[in-house]
Parts: sequence; C-alpha cells; structure tokens
Amino acid sequence: MPDVGSFMVFLVVGAALVVADGQLIRRSGTTYLQSTARDSAAADSVNQLVVVVFHLAALGLLALIAVVPMDLGSAPETVVARLGVLLLVLAVAHGVTIWTLGRIRTRQQSRVLQEEVVRAQEGSTDR
Repeated sequence: MPDVGSFMVFLVVGAALVVADGQLIRRSGTTYLQSTARDSAAADSVNQLVVVVFHLAALGLLALIAVVPMDLGSAPETVVARLGVLLLVLAVAHGVTIWTLGRIRTRQQSRVLQEEVVRAQEGSTDR
C-alpha cells in the first residue's frame, strides 16, 4: 500500500507544476496570438480555450500517473520517479499545446493575407 503522505506530496507538487506551466502558456499564448489577430479579445478567448484543454488533459494525466503501480523501495524515490514521468508527460503536453497555438496563428495569418489580397484586387478593379 502506497504511503498516503508521499501520494499527497506527488499530487500537490504535480498540480502546482501543471498550473505553473498552464499559466506560462496562458500569458505567452495570448501575446503570440494577438500579434496576428485583429481582435485581441478573440485571440485571448481562443488562447483561454486552448489553455483549459491543456489543464484538463495534464491534470487527467497527473491523476493516472498517481495511481499507476510504482514501487522503487522507498517513498521519496517513488515520488521522484513519478515526478520524472510527470515532467516528461508535461513536456509533451506543452509541445502539443504550442504546436496547436502555432497552427491557430498560421490560420489567422493566412486569413489576414487572404483578406488583404481580396481588398487589393477590389481596389484595382474599382479604378
């Protein structure tokens, strides 16, 4: 039976890591998306939705890692091993989230460029 104290330490430290990473993504993602968006409120809303998905997925993975049987002999070693697995999983989740924000930004840039081309074509036909 796992030590309740080490289990709680893992959950608290893991949740803190997830929240800290999510807040970094929240702040950086909003700035990243606003650089190509005409409506900063819309960019912030999209970023907030992406961050919520990140938090839900990462906290779900934290819960799953917490219950996977792992016994390395002592409670501190087991907690460190679980945190190591969590950090690797968070790195992948962070990468997927950044990739998602990049795709959203690319779509925004394409839409803005397409609108500029249409306006330029309309301007040249009006002459």
